[in-house]
Amino acid sequence: MQNLESTPVSGPVSEVERAYAIEVLQSTQAALHQVINGLTDDQLAYKPGPNRWSIAENAEHVVLVETGIFGAIKKGMDYAANPEKRAELKYSDVDVIKAVRSRSVTLPAPDPFVPTGRFASISEAMAAFDQQRAAAITYTQTVTDDLRTHYFRHIALGWLDSYQAILLLASHGERHRKQIEEVKADPGFPQ
Repeated sequence: MQNLESTPVSGPVSEVERAYAIEVLQSTQAALHQVINGLTDDQLAYKPGPNRWSIAENAEHVVLVETGIFGAIKKGMDYAANPEKRAELKYSDVDVIKAVRSRSVTLPAPDPFVPTGRFASISEAMAAFDQQRAAAITYTQTVTDDLRTHYFRHIALGWLDSYQAILLLASHGERHRKQIEEVKADPGFPQ
């Protein structure tokens, strides 16, 4: 994920911004696959501590969050455009990306997004991830309504515009790719 230059947010989304969002959705999808590919069942199930997630649990969590956020983005787009609400946004696009992909602050996942072993295998989880991510990419490519005047409420960041919520999807996947790298770097990780 390349860094954006911090600039004031205005709308509508430019073709450069749209292309950036599509690129980061695709690149973070590929990166998540790369970090998981070739791992054994023992490696996928390994937990570095009692309150830490395994790689398989991280993958499941990403799928659940992607599904929830994407559904909320689409629902937010069903409401009337509200340019005045932009005044309530606290973060630039860059701030959203940095806040979400950083591993310096962690929050407990809300109950609907806590992994519970919903997928029979990592292949099944990643297929669900790919299906959800493909829908997000297609939507980003084709949406004609102004993503800057429709909104999504994040549990920690507050109100974001729908474009920022799309960047949130990519950044969240990157955050958990980093968490998976941490699991793999743990001294007890099976070899």
